[in-house]
Amino acid sequence: MNPLNLLDNLNEPQQQAVLATDTALMVLAGAGSGKTRVLTRRLARLIHQGEAGVGEIMAVTFTNKAALEMRTRITELLRMDESVARRMWIGTFHGMGARFLRTHAEVLGFDPNFVILDSGDQQRLIKRLSEQMGFVDPYWTYKRLASSIGRWKDDGLGPEDLATTRLRSSRELQRLSDFYAAYQDELRRMNAMDFGDLLSNCLKLWDRAPELLTGYQRRFRHLLVDEYQDANKVQYDWMRRLAVDGALCVVGDDDQLIYSWRGARLDNILKFEEDFPNARVIRLEQNYRSSGNILRASGGLIDHNIGRKGKTLWTSGQEGALLELYVAEDGEDEARYVTREIMRLVPGQSFHDMAVLVRTSSQTRLFEQAFHEFGIPYRVSGGLRFMDRAEIKDAVSYLRLAHSMRDDLAFDRIINVPSRKLGPKALEEIQRAAAGGSLMDGARRVLETRGLGPAALGQLQKFVDLVDRAHALLEVAHPVEVLDRLLEESGYMEALELEERRADMRENLRELRVFLSQVDDLGAFLERAALEADPPGTEQREDGVSRVVISTLHAAKGLEFPVVFLVGLEEGLLPHKMAVDEGGQAAVEEERRLTYVGMTRARERLFLSHARVRRMFQRLEPVIVSRFLKEIPTGTIRKRETVITARRGVGIPRPRRRF
Repeated sequence: MNPLNLLDNLNEPQQQAVLATDTALMVLAGAGSGKTRVLTRRLARLIHQGEAGVGEIMAVTFTNKAALEMRTRITELLRMDESVARRMWIGTFHGMGARFLRTHAEVLGFDPNFVILDSGDQQRLIKRLSEQMGFVDPYWTYKRLASSIGRWKDDGLGPEDLATTRLRSSRELQRLSDFYAAYQDELRRMNAMDFGDLLSNCLKLWDRAPELLTGYQRRFRHLLVDEYQDANKVQYDWMRRLAVDGALCVVGDDDQLIYSWRGARLDNILKFEEDFPNARVIRLEQNYRSSGNILRASGGLIDHNIGRKGKTLWTSGQEGALLELYVAEDGEDEARYVTREIMRLVPGQSFHDMAVLVRTSSQTRLFEQAFHEFGIPYRVSGGLRFMDRAEIKDAVSYLRLAHSMRDDLAFDRIINVPSRKLGPKALEEIQRAAAGGSLMDGARRVLETRGLGPAALGQLQKFVDLVDRAHALLEVAHPVEVLDRLLEESGYMEALELEERRADMRENLRELRVFLSQVDDLGAFLERAALEADPPGTEQREDGVSRVVISTLHAAKGLEFPVVFLVGLEEGLLPHKMAVDEGGQAAVEEERRLTYVGMTRARERLFLSHARVRRMFQRLEPVIVSRFLKEIPTGTIRKRETVITARRGVGIPRPRRRF
């Protein structure tokens, strides 16, 4: 391939971002400015020009989908063999962390086949520990404990560091510190890590064995980081320690930072040039997605934020239609308005060309109800993941226990799936017999001591024998065969016949077999399953029907649609009440960024709406129009209102002058 081809169809700033390799680089990539093209072309050029080998570049992003797209594009650009492509270090932060730790787990006292807990596993472990420790607090629910521990790890805080957090009292501080420490001890006993550990343990690894860090710094001559604005403290420390000299290239957009509640820090962008004094900054401002009018409106809004580096998006495309603002009588009228507009736009537009974006998931009900009434097909974005379906988690838990008999969470999930009539007393006896070991160890001791009744002992013996046979079979057979044997011999498939949705469950299990058949290493499969990488094509199953998408603004990031309805532009909704009341100016600026993200999802048409009154706790309450609407430049929007008639709730759209 002629290397000049890698610069074809790139504008001048994009070409500069592809070619600049002499120092640390930050690419400020505005919405729709072609950042993925720049990243993939840059990486492909480094390999093609011989500036770095396939295994000497690491590219890190935040989702498996984005990593797969990057790998696919580079493979196609370089016409690379699949065997060569597999040597590229392209993946998520957590995936890369797991890869390091699998190789060096013994340094930290773990076995290389450590279990990675997903969020459900984590909450079950916290529930069990809470019960054992008598940790009862109506505020500190299992979900809040799991979320807080995750946030502490993202901020680089261990159990001994909680004094720096905003806790209510010294007593609460001590209780939480003790619980956090017990949680970490239990993870180590189980040979397990949660998501936060996959990065924080890398930092511990490099502290304990600095020669390993030095080796990786020499190996990775270039480190590329996508969606840089979403990095939390530990991710930032991880990348900064791994990159040396001019090896680092980050791509991000300070105007699209909407995940501070996950630990994302705006300072990562604002202070990049302080942290890397010789760094170069390149702005990608030409937008290839939205019409000129949408860009002027969204740009005028985001200009009101103080905490930003600053850039102005523009397009060489058409100006497009004005934004339309509808002032609805109430929430029901707003939903009817969106429904009417969708029906008016069809058949000129397909249903799948349109999206309704809301601030909170509770807003979707009215739109689902209206769409159902008028026969508009729709789907709610962010539904249950394939890997989170009960039958999939059951099957994967059987495999996990066969793979690692120290996996207590897998044992706990499947010991009575299908029912073996091992009641609470039997499970308590197994836990008591474990005495610091695994639950499988406890089960074996109960069998040796005959610590249960004959019927329960018989069921427990069958279960232990099944897991032992599966463990031995993994040495000589493909994991698919092991899964089939486990599901049949456990009675799971027979019990499935009693389930109401058995056809869907069987189909899901067939999909799992296909996914599993593509790997030879069960450990790699289990890691991928834990890191939320759904099998290709199963993330959101489609049935070929064109559907309107209903999505929260957070879930819509990264998507685009010809037509977008951004609804509920009211104080208390957008910006959200919690941001206004508790978060201060920084939180309001994030809500403004969230609105900006929603507006820039639209390519051709953008419809905005708010209500005069909204139902709150069974009462209609007056609302105040969002401050963000007042910040959209005059001349980019036209207003429409309802004319309230004698029949309550009937609204007739009436065009109004621009404002």
